[in-house]
Amino acid sequence: HINCPVAILAQVLLATPLSSTHLGRAFLCLFSSSPLHAAMVKSCNRSERGTGLKFSVKVLKTVRNFTPFSPIKYGPNPKRPGSLSFDRYKGYMGARTVGEALHRGSKVADLCWELGRGDFKVLPMSNAPTKLQNMSEKDIKKVQALLNKIIGPRGLAVSIDDKDADKELAKEEQWMAGKLALIAATAKKLGVQLEQETHEDLHEDGIHENADIRNGRLVADKFSQNILKERKASGKKVTEADATEALRLWGFAQNSGRLNVLPGKRKWVYSDTMGAIKRRTGGYGITPPTKRYPNVVKLLNKWLHDNRPEGVSEDFVCTSININANYGARTHRDGNNVGPSAIRAFGNFKGGELWYWDKDDKKTKPELLEKKTAQKLNIKKATAIFDGNFAHCVEKFDGERISVVFFSARNHNKVGPANIKWLKSHCGFAWPSDKAMAKLRTFAHGQFLATQR
Repeated sequence: HINCPVAILAQVLLATPLSSTHLGRAFLCLFSSSPLHAAMVKSCNRSERGTGLKFSVKVLKTVRNFTPFSPIKYGPNPKRPGSLSFDRYKGYMGARTVGEALHRGSKVADLCWELGRGDFKVLPMSNAPTKLQNMSEKDIKKVQALLNKIIGPRGLAVSIDDKDADKELAKEEQWMAGKLALIAATAKKLGVQLEQETHEDLHEDGIHENADIRNGRLVADKFSQNILKERKASGKKVTEADATEALRLWGFAQNSGRLNVLPGKRKWVYSDTMGAIKRRTGGYGITPPTKRYPNVVKLLNKWLHDNRPEGVSEDFVCTSININANYGARTHRDGNNVGPSAIRAFGNFKGGELWYWDKDDKKTKPELLEKKTAQKLNIKKATAIFDGNFAHCVEKFDGERISVVFFSARNHNKVGPANIKWLKSHCGFAWPSDKAMAKLRTFAHGQFLATQR
């Protein structure tokens, strides 16, 4: 074992071609308090093939377009003699087609890995056999189902068939590499123990998150806890810089459920909701990340309390917070909100204003609304209060943009007294009353909008 972090990083970089995202994970390992060499090997996916590997768009498209009858020809066994992968490769290297290879023990990840390394050749379809060896019709359908599951590289939000797929993936990986490096450096500074799992999802307390997501959330929560203590001790306000840093650290989930906001050809967006919510499966409750990472939620609520929007004389009441990273929502209307929302955008970006149709008739299809009838709000400069049930969208932008929306979920009191008490005490929510909500409605539809014209 090598104990020097720099030596470990050098060893891995020399031995393994890494994407920028892998490099970010390398820094995560360097700054972790776990045994460094083992952590580095694990995080960089050198010991567990097929788990969290990164493949190019070109390779994945090729494998996705294979059929069970696609003819291939394997070369000599490239694996280390005596290893499990050597024996497994030996079991399928005589396969004539993709279907036979998968049936004999190969995996889709093996096909991607070995295609990229040139361990087998793809032959013309004229070489395809009419019948597959020792495979029933059921076996063939099973193999085809495996190939159909390929959707693209991790982190790619558009289809692998999109003409800009490579560009989008490169942009995403560059952002993620910087994020992981920031998480690692902050974790070291705060003494946070980082997860050293692979990309396999970690399921605890109803939260589905991989190691990268969890690490970001753990560090963001610890950072938020420290800031809250410092500001309380000094009597100073939580600043925009405090909120920005916590949000940049936060590990965002890939949310494919917000169909009404998905812009362009995106299949998912980075979006998380904290606080009270009506579950898609029915009923009301507190979102799982809120319970595990309450300090982040409390920091955001304290920031809003300390930095009230101009003209607001009382605390902004709300039950929930939605945080979004690096996407511009298309024109839409929120369906599960009640009363006004407060929105602010954080980060280093240009553009990204909020288009808001304050005279929305709520009947015209959102995509048919013209921007000349909307207000353009600079939410990077100032917090805006608006009615999310009216149409709104985000202007194009460049850079890292993280928006935070404070809102009240419809029928929010159905989460129950115990949950409301917990959200107020642990997360700092100023829970809505009928009187407070009425005041905000008056402000949102009158005083504030007048200042925007």
